[in-house]
Amino acid sequence: MNDSKQFNDLYAFVQVAKFGSFTQAAMALNVQPSALSHRMNDLEKRLKIKLLNRTTRSVSTTEAGQQLLERTAPMFNIIQQEIHALSDYTDKMIGKIRINTPERPAFELIYPKINRFLAENPEVELEVFINNRYCDIVAERFDFGVRSGQDLAQDMIAVRISAKNTMTVVASPSYINQFGGPNDLQDLRAHRCIVTSFNPDYRLSEWEFMVHGQLHKIRVPESLVFNSLALVKLAANDGLGITWLPRTTVEDEIKAGKLIEFFTNINITYPPMYLYYAKNKHKTPVINALIELLRWQND
Repeated sequence: MNDSKQFNDLYAFVQVAKFGSFTQAAMALNVQPSALSHRMNDLEKRLKIKLLNRTTRSVSTTEAGQQLLERTAPMFNIIQQEIHALSDYTDKMIGKIRINTPERPAFELIYPKINRFLAENPEVELEVFINNRYCDIVAERFDFGVRSGQDLAQDMIAVRISAKNTMTVVASPSYINQFGGPNDLQDLRAHRCIVTSFNPDYRLSEWEFMVHGQLHKIRVPESLVFNSLALVKLAANDGLGITWLPRTTVEDEIKAGKLIEFFTNINITYPPMYLYYAKNKHKTPVINALIELLRWQND
């Protein structure tokens, strides 16, 4: 048996098992799904054991296939890491970086800085995966994650990338003209409130404020729920309700008079956002450059 073919087919098997789909794995490998399916059939015949369970909707590993996946996938990861490490021996900025981040840091903190960086370093490959849920960046093979300082694991190295995060309640003039504005926090319960949802099980409908130095929470009606800050802001701009957002997210709209602030004297402020990575992370020149690019420079 040709060793290189065996190696290539094992790598293809890992991709199929990882994606749980011949179509998605074929896209990643730049081959046709039918050709990939034939390769997996041939691999099973050569090994004389069934590796994959196939249905019309999905693909899953058999017990033997899962064992093979668990033992071979880390080896391919190590090979990829060593190949990426070769960029240490060149003066060129080259390599692939994967970042897992919530929506707001992606738009407000990362993209504005990487725009020019990527234009100046065309051989840098970047994947920014927006995910409002917590993620195990090591298990999911991300180079970096982004979280608030209050949510960081102790076994990670953290680099501050933002100012502190102040929240604010806002509504559009059209909404205020139609329904009026809240006079106090209790009034919020009588308004149409636009709520952010980070996942199907958790909605940010308990808004927090600092009243006379004490944390004060108000549970508001979930009149509209979106798992995207961009949609929450859009709905507020369109006069569909009152919402509670990071002030940096709506600062331009406030200055332009498109959104009106309430309760500014009791806004709560949360810790800054941090870029974090594993302590044993192998840092290539492009990774070091990205860390310095995103590092918060202000006091």
